[in-house]
Amino acid sequence: MNIPVDNSDDAKFVMAPMIDMVFLLLVFFMCASQLSQTQSLPMEIPTATKAVVPTERPNRFVVNIDKDGNLYGGSVPVELADLKTMVLEYKASNPNIKIYLRADQNTAHKAVRKVMGAMGEAGVDDFIFGAFIPSE
Repeated sequence: MNIPVDNSDDAKFVMAPMIDMVFLLLVFFMCASQLSQTQSLPMEIPTATKAVVPTERPNRFVVNIDKDGNLYGGSVPVELADLKTMVLEYKASNPNIKIYLRADQNTAHKAVRKVMGAMGEAGVDDFIFGAFIPSE
């Protein structure tokens, strides 16, 4: 016995849900990438083969020093005295402040020592230094 099959309605691919998902993914990755790039300046970080990636880095106050010795509290250019004041204000709301110190590989070490001295005067002694880990 033959059963008649109605082939008048072809199967169609619906694009609207796929477009919605693409836009949702686009918005998600735009937000996620913005959060991960805060307070970072482009610079050549020193290479260290024995460096370890710390787990608490995102919760640290970021201090950047470029190759000319210019200081940045996050991505905002500051002078050394202003940086110390900024850290003291941050320390008032966050007493367990920790510093993530990023310096260009061509920065003079005396600039790094000045920043560490100012942070020590502000009562901060927990530092980690930014380093590039070369892939093998």
